[in-house]
Amino acid sequence: MIIEEDLQRLFAGEVEERTGRLLAGAESLASGPLGEEELRTMVREGHTIKGTARMMGFTAISDAGKALEEAWRAIASGEVAADEELASALGLLASQMVPAVRSDPATGTPGLATGIRALRRALRVQEEVVVPAEVRVSRPQGDLGGLLGAIDSWAFGETVRVNAAGLFRLINEICSLRVDSEALATAVARLARAKLDAAAMAEELGALAALVDTADKALLDLQARAVDLAAAPLSDITTSFPQLVRYISRRAGKEVRFEMLGMDHAIDRQVLERLSDPLRHLVVNAVQHGIESPEERQASGKPRTATLTLCGEVREQRLEIVVEDDGRGVDWAAVRHTALRRGLISNSAAADPDVLRALLFSPNFSTAEPSPMIGEGHGLAMVAAAVEALHGTVVLDTRPGQGTRITITVPTSRALQDAVLVAGGGHTWGIPAITVLDRLPLAGAGIRSVAGRLEMPWGGGSIPVMSLAEAVGLRDTRESGRVVVVSTALGPAGFLVDEELGRRQVAARELGPILEGVPHLTGAAMLGGGDVVVLVDPSRLAATARERRDTGPRRRVLVIDDSRGARQVVGGALGSAGFEVDLAASPTEALSVLAEQTFDAIVMDYVLPTMDGATLAARVRQLGIRVPIVMLSGAATADDQRRALAAGANAYLDKDDLRQGALAAAITRLIA
Repeated sequence: MIIEEDLQRLFAGEVEERTGRLLAGAESLASGPLGEEELRTMVREGHTIKGTARMMGFTAISDAGKALEEAWRAIASGEVAADEELASALGLLASQMVPAVRSDPATGTPGLATGIRALRRALRVQEEVVVPAEVRVSRPQGDLGGLLGAIDSWAFGETVRVNAAGLFRLINEICSLRVDSEALATAVARLARAKLDAAAMAEELGALAALVDTADKALLDLQARAVDLAAAPLSDITTSFPQLVRYISRRAGKEVRFEMLGMDHAIDRQVLERLSDPLRHLVVNAVQHGIESPEERQASGKPRTATLTLCGEVREQRLEIVVEDDGRGVDWAAVRHTALRRGLISNSAAADPDVLRALLFSPNFSTAEPSPMIGEGHGLAMVAAAVEALHGTVVLDTRPGQGTRITITVPTSRALQDAVLVAGGGHTWGIPAITVLDRLPLAGAGIRSVAGRLEMPWGGGSIPVMSLAEAVGLRDTRESGRVVVVSTALGPAGFLVDEELGRRQVAARELGPILEGVPHLTGAAMLGGGDVVVLVDPSRLAATARERRDTGPRRRVLVIDDSRGARQVVGGALGSAGFEVDLAASPTEALSVLAEQTFDAIVMDYVLPTMDGATLAARVRQLGIRVPIVMLSGAATADDQRRALAAGANAYLDKDDLRQGALAAAITRLIA
């Protein structure tokens, strides 16, 4: 196969950039273990090279990218331990990528083949070695009693190119803010020591308020400058698209006019990187499957030349990207036929357009034949997954014979998110503002029960309604007062909440591994006064609520932890696993509840106020309660663990070592 020169230049530039990062990662690996985000970056770079090379016809480089992706993934998962030989092999293979671009696309260069063999040999040696201890990627723990990770490593752990002048301006701003902070501290100390009359106190408080206002404005400016430093224009990931469209359209025998608008908008580089592959797929998919041949277009009364548009726009910290073509549109009859033939939907669901639309983004569905340009035909699922990971939305609008419009909306920054805060089930929850369509009082919303399910009129039709607290697995503690309408993959849905607490910009943090098996809880953020807000994914939460069926009384679990955030996230995890959860903030409260109510299991933190977990477990057993007790701790020693088990605990789980679904699985096993 002969690759055109312009395509070679296009591909060589991308390979050089990505292999540069792979080489740097291999060099760092030779010196010591990499952080979790660095490892994810290495896996992602190998994966992207694999997919891009396959799409552009560079089969040998695609194979090499696959080998790198699998090797880095094995390192990240702990399946293999990193050593100098493996690091050297990773670097050798990465270094052979760029020279291979100018060689035969199918066979590559001898150096590329040598690199693949060296990497496989290094991995085989690893498989023969017995690793004496589990290799773990470090996960620094922070708040929430050890459950909440430190601010995501993607915010600080990744190397990016920044403007030096901007960096020095940021440093100067930090120095100035430090001076303001010291002045504020001095004023507070002076006020604390002073014995002032009302007039003097008012004067001092006025001066203090002015200092606080100055510091607040400085912090906002500092935040904006920091975000700007980590931003890059959309054109960074779309520059190659015009050449790509020309190449694909010529290869497919189609005539396409490609337009790009709004590519100068700057957003977080982390968001850009995660949009690169999805946008590339949508553009390729539009040319290959959405746009007709010139003859077909002419026969249907259309211009021989099709129009494909990629448009970007930023509004209120939201990036909206539209990929639109004037092609044939989605063939809903083919979608329905394929879904029924594969047993993916029932006959009754086949008539629901929302179900069919959601099916297009399902990883189990494709009407397209596998292609070297777009892979196995599951790219729309990849698009949906990437956008969901960014807490965004994907909307598909198509008209048969007229074309398709796909709109992606994501936050402009991963570090900062706008969230609508609501109360439900005794806790505070954050719904990404980007997904909120409407907010209205419960009175007058017109909620009614239809076939055992709640729904309400909205937007010219009826939408499902569900309790937010019950959807996350908690009991409603108050009567709902508001309805929040959100966008989900299956269309709009309403969540019943106790009250709406306003809209806030929050810095999201990772949730610890205890919640990795709860996809609709995506992160957490600290609010003033030590309050914690857990961020939810409305689309996945609505899907979970729809799938849940009445299966008789649910098992009751009491969660005891003095950390409000820990109670919320552990309770949410267990609720999502199908348990009915009650919460207690102290041993005293727990003993009082246990004296009056019965539970099927108890989960408690080891470190508690007034008494430790071992003492509390012993008190519970003294009450004659024989239900399973699961102890959690991120700080207890081996001796503490022995004491807890001796006092009556049935299982002891380290918060730092919880795996997906481990807590729910342990409780289920003990109850059985």
